[in-house]
Amino acid sequence: MRAFIAIELPDGPREHLGGVQEAIESLSDAARGLRLEPAEKLHLTLKFLGEIVPPQTATLIESLHKVPLGPMALHAANLDCFPSRGPIRVVAANLAGDIRPLVGLVKQIEQRCQYLGFVQERRPYQPHVTLARARNGLAAGLRESLQQATRSAWPGPEFPIRQFVLMQSKLNATGSEYRVVESFGVA
Repeated sequence: MRAFIAIELPDGPREHLGGVQEAIESLSDAARGLRLEPAEKLHLTLKFLGEIVPPQTATLIESLHKVPLGPMALHAANLDCFPSRGPIRVVAANLAGDIRPLVGLVKQIEQRCQYLGFVQERRPYQPHVTLARARNGLAAGLRESLQQATRSAWPGPEFPIRQFVLMQSKLNATGSEYRVVESFGVA
């Protein structure tokens, strides 16, 4: 199964980011090349795993249940575009708040995954929620327009982190379908 580890967003922050997506859609030039992520699928990825097999899944689940989840809260802080230079491929909401404990959580997950044979992420962790993707890239000059259109939306509502999940991602003709396989750190 294709899988990743994530934090699901509660309704309030999801609705807030849905409003940000509407502001992005209002920019006809930018929206023409973007595919917005459905609001119900918005999440914070902690680690992308790729394809995993059942024996590996069971071991991973057992290991992730040992990861402590301390108190933390986050909120959407601003709009960002990736990569930072050249054509825009991803439009995202950067997260702020208790970033240090979040990065600590990601490091613990990364260490456990690496021990189990998963490829280690080489890029520094940047907490964000993907709002839209541009398959062919958008003109770099649209960064300022996108940020200006959403400037009044920040900051978003704060939300506590009570759990993280192992999520299955099934690709189909209309995109991807997500299903929670297991929850961890439930308070």
